[in-house]
Amino acid sequence: MDKVVNFLAQIFSLIRALYRLLMIVLWFFLMFIIFVISKMLNLNIKNSMPRLFHQGFLKLLNVKVILHGTLKTNKPGLLISNHASWIDISILSSLTNICFIAKSEVSGWPIVGFLARLQDTVFIERNINRVIKQKKEILDFLSRGKKLVLFPEGTSSDGNRVLRFKSSLFSIGETEEGKLGGYEFQAVTICYSGLNGLPMSRSQRPNVAWWGNMNLFNHLWNLFSLNAIKVTVTAHEPITNIENRKIMSQIAWKQISFGMGKALSGCPEPVSVKETADSLT
Repeated sequence: MDKVVNFLAQIFSLIRALYRLLMIVLWFFLMFIIFVISKMLNLNIKNSMPRLFHQGFLKLLNVKVILHGTLKTNKPGLLISNHASWIDISILSSLTNICFIAKSEVSGWPIVGFLARLQDTVFIERNINRVIKQKKEILDFLSRGKKLVLFPEGTSSDGNRVLRFKSSLFSIGETEEGKLGGYEFQAVTICYSGLNGLPMSRSQRPNVAWWGNMNLFNHLWNLFSLNAIKVTVTAHEPITNIENRKIMSQIAWKQISFGMGKALSGCPEPVSVKETADSLT
């Protein structure tokens, strides 16, 4: 009997994955047609298209995003977030109009590269000769009122923890004097918290995350096979009046780590800057 049940479960998962794959392809095609028509008719919908696309994309994946706190995107600056999967791009983009910073290799990745370019992503090359020019490009981006997302872990995790931040990545917001400019920094915690209406376990979370040496095709297939996924996003108190990037990095890491712990315990709530002060090292 158990073998029959397991067999039927595998069949349903296969059907679900194929259906989602078909619907996502159709959604990509539909959004492309809308984009082409808007260009032909000279319609100014460029700013609203990415958010619409990501909301529809997550709907097809049956990913429900719940936001705690308020995302402050009315001022130029950086949103600082932990990073567990390429879906993080869609999760944050479904909530507000934002842009991303990513390493140059990402632009050539299947699906992920497309999603990144859709957001006016700033691609960073690991070339010392390009650092100054790229920094000026980012500061120019910010000066035009844009909000950029930074994943300062420098890689993705298994979704169960927040890796230590690379404070050097915060230098993109520094002025020529080596101080962080007058931009707003806000830390955001992304927690994959539920699966099929139940709390997601530590062993299940890495199946949603894309990390390490995971094969992208296998990861996508497993993801498309899953049922309902719940994601808890916590927007913490903005960090202001901090000119040192190392201190900024520590405060943001503490907020996101504390926020992850609260979300995993089922009591998500924004973390204030004051809550992190006593634990700074």
